[in-house]
Amino acid sequence: MKLFDEFEAVKFPEENLIFITCNGYLYYIYDPESNFWRKHRNAGNDHITVQNYEEVSREEIIAAMGGSFPTKATDFTRMCKPSLLHIGNMMDLLVEDYPKYMSGREICRAVHRFLLESVIPHKSYLGIKKLFDNAAARHQGNDQVLTHLMNLCDSFLGRDIFKKEIGIVDGHDSSSYFWIMPVRVIDDSDTNALDNVAEMKSVEISIEENDVNQYLTPFLYQYFDEELEANKKRVDYCWTDDDGNEHATYVNGFEWYLTHNFYTFDSIHKILDDIRDTSDALLAGRETEYTMKLREKRGWATYELLYAKGLSNEQVKDYNVNRPKEDYTEVELIVDFYRRFSYRMEYMMRVGAEKGYNLISFMGP
Repeated sequence: MKLFDEFEAVKFPEENLIFITCNGYLYYIYDPESNFWRKHRNAGNDHITVQNYEEVSREEIIAAMGGSFPTKATDFTRMCKPSLLHIGNMMDLLVEDYPKYMSGREICRAVHRFLLESVIPHKSYLGIKKLFDNAAARHQGNDQVLTHLMNLCDSFLGRDIFKKEIGIVDGHDSSSYFWIMPVRVIDDSDTNALDNVAEMKSVEISIEENDVNQYLTPFLYQYFDEELEANKKRVDYCWTDDDGNEHATYVNGFEWYLTHNFYTFDSIHKILDDIRDTSDALLAGRETEYTMKLREKRGWATYELLYAKGLSNEQVKDYNVNRPKEDYTEVELIVDFYRRFSYRMEYMMRVGAEKGYNLISFMGP
């Protein structure tokens, strides 16, 4: 049965279920016997041939929806238990139910961060709903709501996730982040091949590439060993010539994108020693080779523009002339980042060695 837009409802009589699809992809499942809605675990990825299934009547859909006919995707989301929803679904419902608060950019971003950081997101979601309901009843403004939201977040998570800091993500962040973890080379014929390097993902951390560029590359470049066998064997491209001879080219130097950059534990210890000395120098106002490098602005903001959408040639030229050359990050933020980074690296090496790993990999996005 056609519902709205590209959404349809069909029966799966063998299991006495109703499927809700969009463009033929399965999204929601309803069990009439238990009166239970759930979002399909692989929603949007499993395709079915809708024409091969039985029709669902309008009366059956209305009964399944508790007395109303669905007109939008969130109507189905709302029927599912919060514990079965993804964070994106929770955000959609909050935007729909609390437009006054969720239209505020700061509140919306804080809610999203809160849900992402939550170990049990649906509990946080229910807490946010209660907070918004109370705020609406008391006619509270956005500033008040944001303060209450931050307090709620602190009580749920036990820490302030909104404080200003240079971020370190526990685990794997697949966006513009470097991935750092213990590794062990299994097959050194090509250390650039994923199947040849064992990765200890359980202690992996991710750091945004601009932060790696600004705060870590002075140390990473200093101690990158091109003669280390694991770094020498990173195959870039291989081919066979007309005579059947195999050839290969190799990655040289510290590679920024999707390639392991290997460091021995001894090299990491030297990096951490230099980081500790640099932190002391920053706090004492003492100038060193590293503190001077840290003042040099690196990252995307320093790149020269050739053109940019919406900017005139004069604006592009003006940006290039005035693009940042120095970094003015507060010393306390840098030192705090180094402290947290050093702790994770020490832990990573201890646990890695215990499990037979002998290298640390830095891999860019």
